[in-house]
Amino acid sequence: MTVAIDDSGATARSRLRAITTSRAVPHPAVLGLAALTAAWTITFAVLVVRRHHGFWDVGFDMGIHDQSIWLLAHAHEFMTVRGLDVFGHHASPGYFLVVPAYWLGAGPDFLNVFQVVSLALGVIPLYLLARDRRLSPWVAATLAAGFLLHPATQFFTWELFHPEVVAITPLLCAYLCATRQSWKWFAFWVVLAISWKEDIALAVMMLGLLIALRGNRRIGLVTAAASLAWFLVWAVILFPAINGGHVQSEGIYSGVGGSAGGMVETLFNNPGAITSHVFSSESGDFAWRLFAPFGFVPVLAPLVLLIGLPQFLLNVLTDVGWTRVIEHHYAALCIGALAMASVEGVAFARRRLGKVATLVAVGLVASGAGFGTLAWGPSPLSAKYENGWWPPAIDPRIDALRATIAAVTNDGAVSAVYGLVPQLSQREEIYEFPNPWRSRNFGIEGEPRRNPRRVEWLVIDRTVLDAEAAGLLQSILGHGHFTIVYQGPDLLVAHRPMNAKEAVSGRQ
Repeated sequence: MTVAIDDSGATARSRLRAITTSRAVPHPAVLGLAALTAAWTITFAVLVVRRHHGFWDVGFDMGIHDQSIWLLAHAHEFMTVRGLDVFGHHASPGYFLVVPAYWLGAGPDFLNVFQVVSLALGVIPLYLLARDRRLSPWVAATLAAGFLLHPATQFFTWELFHPEVVAITPLLCAYLCATRQSWKWFAFWVVLAISWKEDIALAVMMLGLLIALRGNRRIGLVTAAASLAWFLVWAVILFPAINGGHVQSEGIYSGVGGSAGGMVETLFNNPGAITSHVFSSESGDFAWRLFAPFGFVPVLAPLVLLIGLPQFLLNVLTDVGWTRVIEHHYAALCIGALAMASVEGVAFARRRLGKVATLVAVGLVASGAGFGTLAWGPSPLSAKYENGWWPPAIDPRIDALRATIAAVTNDGAVSAVYGLVPQLSQREEIYEFPNPWRSRNFGIEGEPRRNPRRVEWLVIDRTVLDAEAAGLLQSILGHGHFTIVYQGPDLLVAHRPMNAKEAVSGRQ
């Protein structure tokens, strides 16, 4: 006699257990990417904290951002490090997102670590995008890791907090949501990205045009139009209104017309002034250092590269060289576009060129990222790690520097050398010496300086003074209004007691 055994229950349980187990245990590629991301985050979080506490950050731009957010947290708006209204400097309403942390006592360490974590989280949308494009977990993890291993991404942490750097991950998330046609989340990430700085709107404009080209015409064109309108409202209306008819950045574009309207006029009347910048050797080297750590794979996705094109053009059109290097935040939106294009480039190779081409493309990204990290980056793995990017482990002046800051005993107005400004920037008035006696990098070119009688404290490191500033310091101290309250090796703090009447008079 045969006995039928019903094992359907056992089979169902085994299937459920297999599904649960598969979901509970991440793929080894995910674990590897998570480990790399954690190590990267911890490494650079430690380094940025060391940089601030080692007195290796400066007023431009750590002091600017720290004072700006502190001012907003205390219902003030004129940022004296730069000599501009907070929103006359840049359109960064994203500052308000971190204001609550400043109510609780946050400062540069919080901003810098926040930026490191924000950058590290960029691996998530990149990995998910690669998986959506049917790339294997290992390939997806490699491409996401390539973003962190690019030397520019690492230099963004070294340069410390900048709003457009924080916008990279929201921009990556917006692109991912667009590819999934998750439009509510797309709108959320777009608004978050644009809130950090006005020129991010130009990248989102290009993203909108890309969405329109891919078939979602209404959403794409609305996104592009709204983003362009946001940028123009600030660049053409609000900045001039706040800054007395000027745009704060027009000085570095004087060679191509200065303002947005001037650039358009130059394009038609003197196009050679534009092309000479775009095709210069500096611009070529900048492009090389952007593309090489991605193995040039992003060229396989040229439409995605358009997202970073406006920022690239703005960088190469300036009169200054520091916008055309990967060590500074000006490359942030370019790196975001290149990271997305590297994923789309490998996906293109898989769809159109076959398995071998896919492996070659992934190998190019991996080898390019490895080369960039080892040869050009500021990480502990780099050959240039000891080239002065980070403060030394032992600094014989550190105790004297700390004593210098401790000698400032109230929140009165300070004029300090640029290397000490970020240590004292959480106050209503702080100037980079020789401001406000002599206007230097203050306000819009040609604006009158503020009344020096506002200043209660001088905080000076003589080693960074040029001859003109040193002579000015000697003259100020010679008048006898300031009393030296601390003096160390090449360091001094001088105080001018101010009663209420004098304080009011100085602010007139």
